[in-house]
Amino acid sequence: MRYEVEINGRKTSVELEERDGRLRALVDARNYDVDLVSPEEGVYTFLAGDRVYEAWVWARDANTLRVTVSGRVFSTSVIDRKHRRPAADQGIEGRQSLIAPMPGKVVRVLLAPGDEVHSGQGVLVVEAMKMQNEIKSPKSGRVIEVRVAEGASVNANQVLAVVE
Repeated sequence: MRYEVEINGRKTSVELEERDGRLRALVDARNYDVDLVSPEEGVYTFLAGDRVYEAWVWARDANTLRVTVSGRVFSTSVIDRKHRRPAADQGIEGRQSLIAPMPGKVVRVLLAPGDEVHSGQGVLVVEAMKMQNEIKSPKSGRVIEVRVAEGASVNANQVLAVVE
């Protein structure tokens, strides 16, 4: 599949082909051919020769993915080539779960059940790998549930809160 991706503000052409646990990626004019292992949702291990890379991927909001590789965090969004704008501009319907991007500890709960929330507004802060990650709402609405408390340890992909 071919994508136009914005990575930390820079537009890049990406073509991906996965077959039998191997990933072939063409990023701009550079070719990558790696073994791919995904031990859990949102976690990917790439084996390139004698090098190993681990990537953590999670949705930051409705239009953005956050990717952590070797301690570096990248903010990415896929561009809708047909309209040359970020995909998923439409409103998000129904309940949305806010998910822990990786194992960590809840350091702050910013909103409580019943609070109004705007799209992109922070709901919780999770510390993982010595970095604090603000977990933001993908839509405007109301916080229905907060399933964790400050100081709680969380697992990757654990539901932290629900917004409706």
